[in-house]
Amino acid sequence: MKCSVVIPTRNDSAYLHRCLRALSRQTHLPDEIIVVDNGSTDDIATVLSEFPDVTCFREDIPGVAYAVRSGYDAAQHPVILRCDADSIPTEEWVEHMAESMERHMSRKGGTQVVAVTGIARFGPRFPLLGRVSGALYSYAYRLVGGFALGHIALWGSNMAMSSAWWHSVRDRVHLSPEIHDDYDLSFRLGPRQKVVLDHRNVMLVSWRAAASTPRIMRQLRMAGTTMQTNWAEQKPWERMRARWTAPRG
Repeated sequence: MKCSVVIPTRNDSAYLHRCLRALSRQTHLPDEIIVVDNGSTDDIATVLSEFPDVTCFREDIPGVAYAVRSGYDAAQHPVILRCDADSIPTEEWVEHMAESMERHMSRKGGTQVVAVTGIARFGPRFPLLGRVSGALYSYAYRLVGGFALGHIALWGSNMAMSSAWWHSVRDRVHLSPEIHDDYDLSFRLGPRQKVVLDHRNVMLVSWRAAASTPRIMRQLRMAGTTMQTNWAEQKPWERMRARWTAPRG
């Protein structure tokens, strides 16, 4: 399946260079790479000049939700892959994600798989600690997020989704900079739709997500805001009931 990779960024040129370099070494090259510059003031233009095949859009409204919406809307292929500027994809990341989407989307049955998400490994320094910490981070996020959702939560640093599904839900996502765009997108799943967790798909991400106390506190506040915003529209028990009682087949 042809795929587009979307990367939102703001003042992360050094990380972005590392990410794009990793994407240029994939066993299955992406059919399209879209970088969405969310108002950078660093040397992003210099970085992008090294990767002429990368398409860059500028989204001046601050917030990751606005940036990724612009990128998802611009994507030209049936599968959209998403990572962040501080992600370092393994050489098989695109191949594994495309295969996983194709395999799960082709399954017959009453449940429609619309997205696949992977797990984290912090690094590149302290690789063993990074692997353990990343696994704990990933599964804690899935446990807490999944309890609130009634299903697996998407993780924006390592995910893929159907372009058709995105276009069916794009007008219902929340665009506040105080919410997690990936977690909010997870709330858009319908009762008979599903996210698959692919354990073999591990994404190396910067330690800053786990080592900065102010960043961690902000992430927790945003998670709370995301839940409150979505629960105001549909109470969690109503969501659970709708998923459990949805007709199959």
